[in-house]
Amino acid sequence: ESNWMCIESERQLFQAIDPAAADAIFHTLSARWVLHILVALSKDELRFTSIRRAIPKISANVLTVRLRELEGVSLVSRMMSPPPESYQLYGLGPLAHGLRPALQHLEQWRTKLSLLE
Repeated sequence: ESNWMCIESERQLFQAIDPAAADAIFHTLSARWVLHILVALSKDELRFTSIRRAIPKISANVLTVRLRELEGVSLVSRMMSPPPESYQLYGLGPLAHGLRPALQHLEQWRTKLSLLE
């Protein structure tokens, strides 16, 4: 996580990624439930239980695995809330911020499709 803190611009961020890492990120994006998780986090930072509520069909074990994978490729960041109530929050990581507009469009598209049912 601290490696990303010294990168000032999106251009520097993408220059810091080697092609193998880019392949790993793309592979992670294609995993089941990942887009659901990223769409939920594109709206706000959430606790684990709030993510589960946003994606009712995902199991706790699968959500844990996916969050770890996404954190591993800097698509999700995990942070602690300030005291006195310290709890973990998940949000979009450094590499996912550029995906926010696309994630929001996907959510709008999904909503339109669900209205057609």
